[in-house]
Amino acid sequence: MHNQPDLQLSFDWPDMVNAIANNLSDPSRTYLVGGMVRDAVVRRQSHDIDLVTTGDGLQIARELADTLEGAYYPLDKDRRTGRVIFPDQTLLDIASIRGPDLEADLRARDFTINAMAVRLDQLDRLIDPLNGLEDLLKSKTLRQCSPASIETDPVRAIRAVRIAQQFGLRMAPDTIHAIRQNARNLLDLEGSLRQPERVRDAFFGLLEGPDPAGGLRACQRLGLLEVIYPYSIPAEADIARQITAVEILHKLLTIVTPRRNDNDAADLTFGVVVMTLDTFRKELGNHFSRVFANGRSLEALALLAVFSGSSIPHNSIAWARHLHLSDAERAMLADSVESTRRLAEEAPENRRQFHRYYRLFGENGITGIFIYLAELLSKHPLAELDHRRWGDLLDGSIHPLLEAYYRMYAVIVSPPPLLTGHDLIEHFALKPGPLVGSVLEAVLEAQAAGEITTKKEALKLAERLLTAE
Repeated sequence: MHNQPDLQLSFDWPDMVNAIANNLSDPSRTYLVGGMVRDAVVRRQSHDIDLVTTGDGLQIARELADTLEGAYYPLDKDRRTGRVIFPDQTLLDIASIRGPDLEADLRARDFTINAMAVRLDQLDRLIDPLNGLEDLLKSKTLRQCSPASIETDPVRAIRAVRIAQQFGLRMAPDTIHAIRQNARNLLDLEGSLRQPERVRDAFFGLLEGPDPAGGLRACQRLGLLEVIYPYSIPAEADIARQITAVEILHKLLTIVTPRRNDNDAADLTFGVVVMTLDTFRKELGNHFSRVFANGRSLEALALLAVFSGSSIPHNSIAWARHLHLSDAERAMLADSVESTRRLAEEAPENRRQFHRYYRLFGENGITGIFIYLAELLSKHPLAELDHRRWGDLLDGSIHPLLEAYYRMYAVIVSPPPLLTGHDLIEHFALKPGPLVGSVLEAVLEAQAAGEITTKKEALKLAERLLTAE
């Protein structure tokens, strides 16, 4: 085992950590490792608990699930790894130690800041054989656990970008070299991702980080972007504009949601957004905080959509296939990109057009609005923006479009129909078919536009429409 003495530190562990320690028959055989320890050192909240044990990880996971009323799942029978999901959504993974001892297990990890451990019966002592604490707090350096850390698992190259950004670390020269040398190893001989799900999760971790545009620029410098791209990488100027659009969208979503601070809207361009759209701040915060069943956020998908660009709609579909996104995510990407394209062609200006827009795209049209704004701002330097025209766009088009969805949904977006198909068939002796559907759609549009308000008016309109056929 390592010769370096354990360090005594003051940790503020979540209650679940103490509960786990108190419910193990022999906590001296089990260790907290990885992100939970790293985050505890810098006083960050963490809801995922990783443990390793000299015992049987599957058996211990099952026992903890029974004792602490969690749901048990066997993850990897070969590595004896089990998972427990507790009622408060805390996630616990416990694996049997790889190699002969704890130090061998830690040295097989990715980076030194993730290779620290704490024994469950000594929750104030840090085991740190690779000096991860110094790298995290003093030298501020992201360093591999071994020269082969990235070579043996190239997905760690993408994770390195996110971790360095998240903790404000510079990459050690050998880490940078390893990323550049092994980037192409993410692909197989046919140019497809070897492990698309893991690449996807690492890439979304970057998009969900504090500076997604900075992460993408780092990926570009390190040769990762051309590997992650699902098609021929665009020209450098186009990539730069797409990354700028990501940066702007991230800023827009920060200032229109509850996480905004006083400095976010200091710039006039974004200050106008706040003044015009702040009334929808709560609703937009709820919209963009949505999470798909797989845990990926709607905001990250919106950033991917603006990065793929709406000028070529199939680009987003290529990303969806390349990264093995779910059907729901694919539909969201397709709707958001298509709605962006429609807005760029002609922004809706009245109730009838608002109704048509949301009938086509539903709530995904909200995402499209902000992708459209980000793309618009990315095409010219912000210093050259005509702020009067920008204000007119927000006040005259974007605000009413959002107001239609969030304040007048039952009037404009989805009003209770004045007529049904049965009404048309009975009143005009029609046969069921496409004609009935087209008339109902036209009547509903007129209702959303405020042109008709009663069933009698709806029947008169239907009669005119049928006569014109």
